[in-house]
Parts: sequence; C-alpha cells; structure tokens
Amino acid sequence: MQTKSVCLITGASSGLGRALALHFARNGWHVIALARSQSLLEQLRLEQTGIDTLPVDLTDATQLAAVTVELSARYGRLDQVILNAGTCEYVEAEDLNLGAFERTFALNVLAVVACTKAWLPLLLQSSAPRLAVVSSLAHLFPFGRAEAYGASKAAISYFTDSLRVDLADTAVRVSLIEPGFVDTPLTQKNDFPMPFLLSSTEAASRIYRALAAGKLRLQFPLRLTISLKILNLVPYNMRQQLAVRMARQSKQDDKP
Repeated sequence: MQTKSVCLITGASSGLGRALALHFARNGWHVIALARSQSLLEQLRLEQTGIDTLPVDLTDATQLAAVTVELSARYGRLDQVILNAGTCEYVEAEDLNLGAFERTFALNVLAVVACTKAWLPLLLQSSAPRLAVVSSLAHLFPFGRAEAYGASKAAISYFTDSLRVDLADTAVRVSLIEPGFVDTPLTQKNDFPMPFLLSSTEAASRIYRALAAGKLRLQFPLRLTISLKILNLVPYNMRQQLAVRMARQSKQDDKP
C-alpha cells in the first residue's frame, strides 16, 4: 500500500520535467514520471530512488487510457499531478504551417485537457489533491514566429484558471505555473537572446516551493514577469510597434 505522497509528472524525461521528478523524489515524494522516451525514463529511474516510470504518448488516446488503468490499479490515488509536457515549433507568417499548429496544440492543450479528464478521479481519492499546469510567460507578449506556441500557452493558461473556478467546490486545488526561459533541450534550440535564463534545477526548486506553499499562480523569474507586465501597460499600438521592431531585429540578427 502506498504511504508516501504520490506525484505524477508528465514530460519527465528531460529538461524541467526531469528536474521536477528528481527534486520531488529527493524531498520524500513517490514520483511517477511519464514521457515518450523509455530509454531516458530508465536513466532517470536508475539515477534516483523513489521514481517509477511509465512511457506514454499523451496525444494517443489509447495509450493514455491504458496508462490510466495502470495508475489506478497500481497506486489507487494521485496526490499531485504536474502537467508539464509541452513542445514549441516556430512558424513563418508568410506560409503558416498547419502541421506545426496541430502538433503544438495536440500536446500543449488537448493532451493537458485529456490528462485532466483521465486523472481527476484519481486526484479525488487523495486527502489533499493538487493539479499543476505548466504554461509560459510567452503568451503575455506577441513574440515573432510564436503564433503556434504562444497561442497554445494562452489557451492553457485560460483553461487552468477556468478549471480552478469549476473545481472550487471540490478538494482539488489548481495551480498555474508560468515560467520564463528555462535552460532545457527545447530552449537550447532557440537562436535568439533569452533574458533571465534559469537552469532547470533552479526552476524546479521554485515550482516545488510554490506548490508546497499552495500558490495558485507562479510567474517567474520576477524581472521578466515585471518587464512583460509593464509592456502590457503600454498603449496597444505602441506595444505592437515595439513587438514588430523586436521581431525585425531578431531576423536581422539571424542573417549571416
């Protein structure tokens, strides 16, 4: 019978998800790490005790259903779920890649909704359940080529806030996590400056503390959060002009 508190983390094979799995396990939680890569999950399991792993593609309804059955049979409850899995694909406005939008929304939005639906009954078996959804600060400002990614994060932030309202009469507490730039394999592909970049270890530590404190929303790092919120106070036309100049400068910097 499971006595430790159980925390399920998606996207746990690398980057922020991996750092979260290690941090929670080292702080006494029993961690269930989910990701597509079985080999990377196995490396994680061997590195730290207290971590179980389940390979799954969360965009595959059949695989998600099978994993949910296994979770129910093996654990019976989930005390905390951190929906962290996500992807980013940049697009070109002159020839919008619909496939990039479909892939991005499939994992960043639809899979989050599907996981919430599948695992809410297991959360309700806990005496102190918490659901945390990892979004991004990116949706606070119109960055160039980020139409697919930013829109998906705007959608999932709204979903999380609305879900919290509708679950207010249940025991489930819902937290929204909106990080800035975190050093992960995903962001390492970026070819532009990333201000206030944090290590995945530091980001995981901040998220752990916020969830332990019961915070409903965590936006970090503070300097980037404040910068983006100040930009949102600028008159709309001026903000748009600034975004255009930033996008142009980014394209210019990309030229050899």
